[in-house]
Amino acid sequence: MPLEKTVHSLPWSAPSAAEVAEAAGASDLFVFRRIAAGRFAHVGGVGRGAGWAGIVEIGMEDEPLVRTAFSTGTVVRRSQPDPWHVLGPYYGRSIALSAVSADVFVLFGAEDDAIETVADEDLLALARFASEALVEVAPAKRLADELEALNAVRDLLHAPAESFEQALQRLVDQATASLSCDLGLLYIPERQRLVVCDRRAGVPIDRDDLLAPLQFIAERGTFPVCIQQAEIDDLPAPLSSADGVLAYYLLEVKQPQPGVLLLLHTTGGVARGFTLLCQSLGVRLVEAAEPLLAAALLRDTLNAELERAAADARRDPLTGLANRLAWNEALSSASARADSPASIVQVDCRGLKQINDTDGHGVGDQVLCRVAAALTASVRDGDLVSRLGGDEFAILLSDADEDVTRSIVERIETTLDRDLEGGPEIRLAIGAATSRDGNLEGAQREADARMLEAKRESH
Repeated sequence: MPLEKTVHSLPWSAPSAAEVAEAAGASDLFVFRRIAAGRFAHVGGVGRGAGWAGIVEIGMEDEPLVRTAFSTGTVVRRSQPDPWHVLGPYYGRSIALSAVSADVFVLFGAEDDAIETVADEDLLALARFASEALVEVAPAKRLADELEALNAVRDLLHAPAESFEQALQRLVDQATASLSCDLGLLYIPERQRLVVCDRRAGVPIDRDDLLAPLQFIAERGTFPVCIQQAEIDDLPAPLSSADGVLAYYLLEVKQPQPGVLLLLHTTGGVARGFTLLCQSLGVRLVEAAEPLLAAALLRDTLNAELERAAADARRDPLTGLANRLAWNEALSSASARADSPASIVQVDCRGLKQINDTDGHGVGDQVLCRVAAALTASVRDGDLVSRLGGDEFAILLSDADEDVTRSIVERIETTLDRDLEGGPEIRLAIGAATSRDGNLEGAQREADARMLEAKRESH
């Protein structure tokens, strides 16, 4: 539609916002109305101006372009090759801003220089048409924004988190996506726990480089913090404006453990800041997530306690070795076949009763602990050493044939002789057997019989 016909001939008395934007060569159109002294709210527009209606407010003291437009009464223009911070959350390349009255101003934005070809007087006329077409935010738009927030919270809470780590990841993922950010970081200082949602293309950020700056950021003490132009209140590297951060939003996680949620818009995505809806949604997501996080942390704590209880139930309290329960479970789950045999070694400490009677049970316990340490030092990683009770020990050697078993038994005898030298006299009997058919119980009986034979021979 030719501009001359649009502005001067006026075949339509009430042009739509879309027609005004087209005539101005703008992809984005914003109409702001005064809501208080020095404060303006965006009521509608085209492009981002449509999507952001009702969710952007600005203060004139923070916006030099707006102050200039009102003080001079002229159209303020600016054009740069790359997106730059215009006002509030809006980043653009080419803009024209005009004050229509003491209570209204209009912002045109374009990805090219089309606005530059439109005369100031025509832009002023188009701005007046836009201000008349857009008086207040449509109720349907407000409802859509509220539904968007409710859906984001619903998606966050759609199911219980299996772990605290999963709950943290779900929060940062949901917040990063819902606020259309490029990068989200959630840091829990007490646990040095960091979860990341990186939606940018290219090399992922190094987590180790983030811990120190996030610790510094967590100590700021003032939350929430929304910075629409990062260079005004820059973060430490690698989260600074020099690293491509355009705007950031910092939120506090209070429960169940203190932390910070940092959401960032960067040059790796669409240049923009944070609308009021985004800011409100961020707070709502954090508040909604805290019960989810608390439940997940409790689940982790209970699981850890169950694991400790299970481990204690399978550990000999004196020596720290596996006990008979752990031994029986390991024996029932172990496998042995022709190409991968397994062996059982039985060890008996003769003379322990005499040591207990003569030197006391404390000395006897020390001897048992020294034997346990010597056995553990003599076997390979993955072999199981168990105290079956009293003075009896058993060892399960996986993937060990007769030659390997013989070598380990010799190492046990050498280690025991060395480590028990100088202490109370104790005699050891050792028996071993190898299974190739999976019958490890039979191998244990055979090893036990050979150990008993060794005891008899030592009399």
